[in-house]
Amino acid sequence: MMPSTKHIYLFNPQNDLALATGGINYVAPPFAMHMAHDLAVLPAFIAEPGSLLVTDSELDAEWLEHLNSTFGLGVHAIKRNELRRFTDYQIMPWGWCLDLRRRLIKWGVSSQCLPTKEQIYHLRGLSHRRVSVLIHLRLRELLGKQLCPMPVELALDDEVLNFVSRHGNCFIKTPWSSSGRGIYHTINGVSPDFEQWCRGSLKRQGSLLCEQGLDKVMDIAVEFYCKNGKTTVKGYSHFTTDSHSQYDHGEVAPNKVLKDKIVALYPHFDEVEVALTRVLDEMIAPHYQGWLGVDMLLFNAQSKGDDNEIGINPCVELNLRPTMGAITSVIGDTMLATDTGAVFRIEQRSSSQSPWPQSQDAVVENGRLVAGTLQLTPPSTTALYRAVLEVKVDSIN
Repeated sequence: MMPSTKHIYLFNPQNDLALATGGINYVAPPFAMHMAHDLAVLPAFIAEPGSLLVTDSELDAEWLEHLNSTFGLGVHAIKRNELRRFTDYQIMPWGWCLDLRRRLIKWGVSSQCLPTKEQIYHLRGLSHRRVSVLIHLRLRELLGKQLCPMPVELALDDEVLNFVSRHGNCFIKTPWSSSGRGIYHTINGVSPDFEQWCRGSLKRQGSLLCEQGLDKVMDIAVEFYCKNGKTTVKGYSHFTTDSHSQYDHGEVAPNKVLKDKIVALYPHFDEVEVALTRVLDEMIAPHYQGWLGVDMLLFNAQSKGDDNEIGINPCVELNLRPTMGAITSVIGDTMLATDTGAVFRIEQRSSSQSPWPQSQDAVVENGRLVAGTLQLTPPSTTALYRAVLEVKVDSIN
């Protein structure tokens, strides 16, 4: 499934938030700390057999062994204080930042086994949303056409407010943000709340990326893996976001099924995918190793008669780390029964006393989920977040 290099995975969703500050000592907000703790086993689903997963929770370690025996993952837990023993393994986090490097060294990992501060600064630059503009420009050169309205980076509040006044329906984004955080969707132009958000965001991060809203048909992503300067397509994801542009759930099915649905709507998808892979070879792969995801958007373009032509935004966002889409792209091929589709969700509750949504018990046969809802993360009484995989009633065909 993956390269033979020995890997140690860890889940640090606060990385994206730490990138925005750029500092070496980052204190994550409570929600990010809860998420990092409660969902710590998620990287096991994209890890190759023989990998290790960092968690100090005995419950996580026991749950991981349960997943190993049920689905044959072959991934085992280690504690932070054991990291110093595994000098021949490569650390594979949920994204790099200076604070993570500092913590890994504190836990006993040699700095020689980690990216340098200069390399992480460069990865931070590649994680800036202006890189999506550069990707659009290079794709236009390779394809000989512009596929959609391009985002623009603006640094003055008057420029941003003018952009919103002209276009009305817009997505205004901070340079670094995570899973929809840092995105303001304007519908009817400028409002007092938006003006306040705009000025505060510019003060903190220096610029904003401004995009015209499109008539969305489907959120999709291509999941890639970079190694030795080359980029490989690993899978696809279809996902749904909420009204705040935050990840809500993802469709889970074999990658061939997911790609066929994309091509049915946008027949020139292969051409875009090949060009995008080349762009990533040029811009990203020489500097980064690991999973990355490129979020895309299929949208209704100009009407022609009674039919709407489907267009594509080939780079809504570049995620220089694994994503939930990477997880769904792997489990769709490895954990579902044939002709079965499912939905992947991150569920949240307000307190440990609040009940989780009721669901049908999972049915697993021969290492494949056949029916019901499978909890992917441990059934903790204190968790505020959990990941579940719920089989659809209807076949994917």
